[in-house]
Amino acid sequence: MKKILLVLSLVILLLSGCSQSEPQKPGSYESVTLKMNYALVISYAPIILAEAEGYFEDYGIEIEKVTFNSSVEAVPLVVSGELDVFAGASTAGILNVLGQEDNIKVVADRGHIEPGGCTFQAIVVRKDLYDSGEITTGEDLAGHSVSTPPTGPGMYFLSTYLDQIGLTVEDVEVVDIPTSSYVDAFRNKAVDAVVPTELHLSRLMADGNAVILVRSEDVVGYYQTSLLAFGKNLLKDDPDLGVRFLAAYLKGVEKYNEGKTEENLKVLSEATDIDIDMLENSCWLSISPDGMIDFDGVEKFQTWSLDQEFMERMITEQEFMDTSFLVKAKALLEEESNQ
Repeated sequence: MKKILLVLSLVILLLSGCSQSEPQKPGSYESVTLKMNYALVISYAPIILAEAEGYFEDYGIEIEKVTFNSSVEAVPLVVSGELDVFAGASTAGILNVLGQEDNIKVVADRGHIEPGGCTFQAIVVRKDLYDSGEITTGEDLAGHSVSTPPTGPGMYFLSTYLDQIGLTVEDVEVVDIPTSSYVDAFRNKAVDAVVPTELHLSRLMADGNAVILVRSEDVVGYYQTSLLAFGKNLLKDDPDLGVRFLAAYLKGVEKYNEGKTEENLKVLSEATDIDIDMLENSCWLSISPDGMIDFDGVEKFQTWSLDQEFMERMITEQEFMDTSFLVKAKALLEEESNQ
């Protein structure tokens, strides 16, 4: 139904625009700089590819990348207008902010887990524990240490899985070690299991000391892991600039969805310093070609977060996302293709 409404809205926009002046051509826009949070990780691939192909430049956009220890730190700056674009994980924290603030809205899919997709997240145990028979099933996790951030997607996955097999998080020892330390923690036997996402998962498997116990796509099904959101500068002050940003982004998504081509691998490896073999063997998150998000994957996580008292209340789809930018961006791309 959401896809049908998006198409109908797009048709209306196109028809209403027939009598209006022609849109500016790519390359004719006045240059402007937008600030966004950034990290040298594969989840920024569509933006990296869009930059490499000159898509943002075509729309007069230069991106100033601001780094943080965690994307969560960027949220208040997006709300205040100090940052223009937020690219980060879907967490209870960001959902709480979306329910309280009008100056931030999700505008596009930046990656989701789906049944039948590749394994982006898993519960992984030390190989010595698996080979000895100490941990070969989910039930064997009882009494063992498992590392995952206590309020994020990893805990949602772990908690959901334990509930499915008749255990709770109280049956395991939840710890929180830095994800960058997972490989060393397994080598040193400092933790029994971890809940990594890519590329930490691929690095663990490549090191040879890990065995996948269960995959996220088999436990939580569809789950919205990553979001693209606009702050007040694009939502209210200059929405046309937001439309141009999304048009360039959607072109980057199209390039990304071509898959692990030689060109894509080369560009991403050079931009992130990640080895091409690692990129080729890792899971690339699914991203909807039209940028739309299935809210069901957000709602299930919300329900869990509310049960855990990480959220004060459930937020609505309207509070969560503003689809008008996607509609207008697709209309802009369609108009350009017809010129």
